[in-house]
Amino acid sequence: MMKRLLATTLFLGLAASHAGEEPVCSLPKPDYHREASDPDWLVQAVQFHGHLGPWATAGLRAGMCARRAVRAEGYFDLEVTVEGPLVKPPQSCFLDGVQVSTGATWGKRNLKWIEANQIVVRVTNVRTGKVAEVRPTPTLIRLVTSFKPRPKTVAAAEVQGQDDQLSEDRQPETIARQVARLPEKEILDVALPQQ
Repeated sequence: MMKRLLATTLFLGLAASHAGEEPVCSLPKPDYHREASDPDWLVQAVQFHGHLGPWATAGLRAGMCARRAVRAEGYFDLEVTVEGPLVKPPQSCFLDGVQVSTGATWGKRNLKWIEANQIVVRVTNVRTGKVAEVRPTPTLIRLVTSFKPRPKTVAAAEVQGQDDQLSEDRQPETIARQVARLPEKEILDVALPQQ
């Protein structure tokens, strides 16, 4: 009887200690201040990337443009090569945007990155052989380089009430939303090389 009572007490205690905790099978929580006007594709990219930033959004736009230009649905009917000076964040965040918007990933081995001086996203529709090359315009480069990232050393809770700090923290989101909303022809140049 005592063993049963002890086992029941232990079980109820463990159950109570886990009550209210989020299940382990959840996705990480991105650092993101969603606006009602944010398109669904931007929200999905933020979930993947972890925050709303200009470089990831630029990669999103370039990947969507290139995929559409070759009429590929994505995931398995394309191969993607990205060239550019994308060695470390924030520039390397461009690659996350390309992954989300094309469906090409490192794991499926249909995404490659080559270090180069200029950014070029090259998408090939493997079913048709059609190729598109997308390059950012000077307007896009000016936008994504218009803020200087800084290390996050202060927790968000500590900066509440400090308007200057909050506006600086949200500056990348503001720029990213500009990148998301600008007409494609203003931020991307598309070429369809001869096959």
